[in-house]
Amino acid sequence: MTDQDLHPLNQNLLRLLTEKIYEKRKTAALEVERMMKDYVLNGNTAMIQKLIKVLAQDLTLSDNSNYRKGGLIGLAAASIALGKQIRSYIPQIIQPVLSCFNDSDSRIRYFACEALYNVVKVARDAAMPYFSEVFDVLSKLCADSDTNTKNGAELLDRLVKDVVIESKSFNLETFVPLLRERIYARNPFVRQFLVSWIAVLDSVPEIDILHFLPEILDGLFVILSDPRLEIRKACESVLGEFLHGIVNRPGTVDYPAMVNILITHSQSPDELVQFTAVLWIKQFIKLAGPKMLPFTSGLLVAILPCLSLESESRKNIRENARQVNQELVKIIPAESEAPQEATDDILTLDLESIVQVLIDNMTHSSIPTRLAALRWVYSLLDQIPRRTFKSIEKLFPAVLKALEDDSDEVIMAALEDFAEIRSVSDQFKLLHNSAQEDHKIQGSYFRRFIRDLLTLFKKDRQILDDRGHFMIRQLCLLLSAEEIYSVVADILVDETDPVFASAMVEALSAILLTASELFELRASLRKFDRKLQQGHVFTKLYRCWAHNSVATVSLCLLAQQYQHASDLLGVIADLDVTVEHLAEIDKLVQLIESPIFTHLRMQLLDPETNAYLVRTLYGLLMLLPQSEAFENLRRRLDCVPLLQRVSQGQSVPPSDMVAAEKAFFADLLQYFINTQKRQQASIRHDRKSHS
Repeated sequence: MTDQDLHPLNQNLLRLLTEKIYEKRKTAALEVERMMKDYVLNGNTAMIQKLIKVLAQDLTLSDNSNYRKGGLIGLAAASIALGKQIRSYIPQIIQPVLSCFNDSDSRIRYFACEALYNVVKVARDAAMPYFSEVFDVLSKLCADSDTNTKNGAELLDRLVKDVVIESKSFNLETFVPLLRERIYARNPFVRQFLVSWIAVLDSVPEIDILHFLPEILDGLFVILSDPRLEIRKACESVLGEFLHGIVNRPGTVDYPAMVNILITHSQSPDELVQFTAVLWIKQFIKLAGPKMLPFTSGLLVAILPCLSLESESRKNIRENARQVNQELVKIIPAESEAPQEATDDILTLDLESIVQVLIDNMTHSSIPTRLAALRWVYSLLDQIPRRTFKSIEKLFPAVLKALEDDSDEVIMAALEDFAEIRSVSDQFKLLHNSAQEDHKIQGSYFRRFIRDLLTLFKKDRQILDDRGHFMIRQLCLLLSAEEIYSVVADILVDETDPVFASAMVEALSAILLTASELFELRASLRKFDRKLQQGHVFTKLYRCWAHNSVATVSLCLLAQQYQHASDLLGVIADLDVTVEHLAEIDKLVQLIESPIFTHLRMQLLDPETNAYLVRTLYGLLMLLPQSEAFENLRRRLDCVPLLQRVSQGQSVPPSDMVAAEKAFFADLLQYFINTQKRQQASIRHDRKSHS
């Protein structure tokens, strides 16, 4: 380079600027600074531009590494000398410096940091138009392999943050794409760098980064899962501040844009990520309310499995998930709320997806999750029955399957769902007053449920033995016991499997004679006044109870039809009485001593009026072998005053039944005989087949 090319530099100054020794370059830089100050003082813009051109283009952009070092230190010195005048020369100064950050020589990258630091320190807000380029450089330098360069970048980073905080021209819309582009970086230094920048920007009141949160939220949750504790803590703090800002300004937040991100991360295997996501979801539901309804199925996918978390470390996740589940149920508007606003909210529910999620979770390995899914079905039937019924064909078999569960709580929830189906069908009946509509809902689903329940008991007798009593009692508690027993009897009367039919009637009879939930049904049976009432529950039950001879006798005792009970015992004596029959009679004798039959025992005080009762009890006594039950019943009969009269030759008084009543009970007796004959014939046939 000639002196003319170097002007206003000279060969001697050039030699010093490009020396390998830093101290000599620093001496030359002081001379450059002095020269630039003179030009500024004299207002000599031409010389200012020429000096910058030589330092920037001829030195900093040179292929010679020593020239580049000299150019960088020279531009730093020139920037310091320019002071406020630097605004006019920012492009010519900053671009050459930025180009040096891609240099393979770590020393040049370090000197570029030093030079840019001085440029930004002087330029301040004037450097903001180049923020994107500076940020790009910093995001790379924070992970630089050279320690000195990395340290220099940290100093530069702190300065740039200070400038941004005080800047009036910082463009957040330009910055967010840069952030979004880098936020999925795996390098821990880059992650830490990005989190620190987000934290700084969020702390500036004039900068509303919350508005752009949907664009970076997913990346923040990814960073939150970093294995390094310091990064996790920093990211957790940033997310906490964002959530605090959302709570304080709920009306300015775009909830729909973020909720799916939270749903995804609430299923994370990382405890901190999962807890944070669930916590955010809880706040979103509280703050946004019905706006969250379109995302109900996704939220259930996220929340229901969290209810099953058992480890102590995930206790907070489980508790927050439980609260989310409760809050989500609350925001579902009822169909009964006529205003258009409520109707619009209901329409945002993707009920088909919700139903599928619930069905999937009914078979979850954990009881709390299965339980929550079933309770959701109840809530949907309660709040939006019309829309829910459109999916009843999918829900029905899934809820029925829940009756095979090992948990009493789950079974109870399933029974409550079926009771609600029954209740909703009544509502539809009142609303439509249509026989066709009523048949479609009431006949199709309630009766179908009872039929399927009986099929379940038939398929798996263990369920009947272990849980049958519990299920039937709970159904009677939830619905009308008379209705339950009437429908069961109506279906079971045509049962072709005699063994199952007898076992089922035995179970139903035991519940009828012992459970407090069936008090009203027992009272109704006692009021059967021997008039011809073909539709009375006694008649319905009798035709079904005929599958089990001893149960039929107990039904007659409960309904106070003692003459017919006595007639039944005469028939039973001619049947093939087995050990099982004797065991059932033994149980009946024990029940006669229970509170249920207190009225029967009191009637023994009037043997003349209740002669057939005494005769029936003696009949039971004669059927029994001499066992403990035999002795108990004999002691009871020893207390009956009638014994004295019988011993004096008095006979049982004749029946006071009218002809029509006799015909009615004769028909029942014949039905009983025919049923028992068919049963015994079927049992003998089965025995032959097995032989």
